[in-house]
Amino acid sequence: MQNEVLEMQFNIVNELNGKFDPIVLIKTDEKPTDAVIPKPGKGGCVMAFVSQTIAKRKITAFGRENITCGGIATGMGWGDGFNTPQDMEFQATFLSLGQDSAKDKDEYLKKLENKPKNVADMFREGERIYCDFDTALQHIKNRPIYDDKQYVVFKPIEKLCEDEIPDSVIFTLNPMELSAVLQLNGSFRSENATVITPQASACQAIGSFTFQQAEADIPSPVLSPLDFAARRHMKHFIPNDYLCLSMPWELFLKLDDLSKKSVFQTDFWKEFGNGK
Repeated sequence: MQNEVLEMQFNIVNELNGKFDPIVLIKTDEKPTDAVIPKPGKGGCVMAFVSQTIAKRKITAFGRENITCGGIATGMGWGDGFNTPQDMEFQATFLSLGQDSAKDKDEYLKKLENKPKNVADMFREGERIYCDFDTALQHIKNRPIYDDKQYVVFKPIEKLCEDEIPDSVIFTLNPMELSAVLQLNGSFRSENATVITPQASACQAIGSFTFQQAEADIPSPVLSPLDFAARRHMKHFIPNDYLCLSMPWELFLKLDDLSKKSVFQTDFWKEFGNGK
């Protein structure tokens, strides 16, 4: 039946029995009618919307008309987000040491004059994800770039419909839950399991870096967020001791199947898990 909700048919979700069930990411060209989505020209940090899907189980979405920074554009698969080389250099300055990394300090500070004081102060200090301008610029140039679809929808996994195939799944896990899922991820591999932890913004980790893993012969899950700017937008919904683990849909299905005969059925999980 079209649009029939799957209603928690995933064993791994039931075994984890966590505070936060997974959510799914779906790329689409159709503007969602049942989602919380910013008005055209408005945006903000996409992680504030993702967090509402995780914690409040709301369907949220972002579109190309909601791009407010180059990071979101890259993360959600809408090109590199830069109109000029100068725009890229500006972001590299911000992502490193701010004014201390600026090639032209006066020009950089001039661009901050019309920004709100708290935003200008943040840009002057820099986000400090990278140690210097050149390292930041190289990382920006090495980002996986996609340019397809118009919208990205974030949906609680229990609201997934029968005819929908997500692009990826995002877990939100405490340390014990993360340990169990990572052990499961390594249980079928002949070599040590690999987890990708990109030196990137959270939206890029759950987005473009996870999209990239979907193209790998043996995909890996992606651990995030590392950036505290994203944490600032998430902290009202997600406790600080939780991390996100995103993965392509096919890897999720494999782990879901493996979870039926796994650490989840042992006394270890009874001792360290969440119980039923």
